[in-house]
Amino acid sequence: MKMTKGEFCQFNIHTRFRLLTEYGKNILNKKVSKRMISVYMLFDFYVEVYENLASRQLERVEPLAHASFIEVHMEL
Repeated sequence: MKMTKGEFCQFNIHTRFRLLTEYGKNILNKKVSKRMISVYMLFDFYVEVYENLASRQLERVEPLAHASFIEVHMEL
């Protein structure tokens, strides 16, 4: 399977997360305040996931605009 960022963005948040867990590789998990921020590598792009730990709800599942954003997460 292969997918572009644009194709990925056409799916709803829950389908995006399912695609990540099925085809992606988790490369970073970081707890910040009451959120878990995760970064996945999916095909040839990175995806950022924000999950509210209190409610266990996904808040965001979005591709990163540029790989350099990963450095920002590693510094948090």
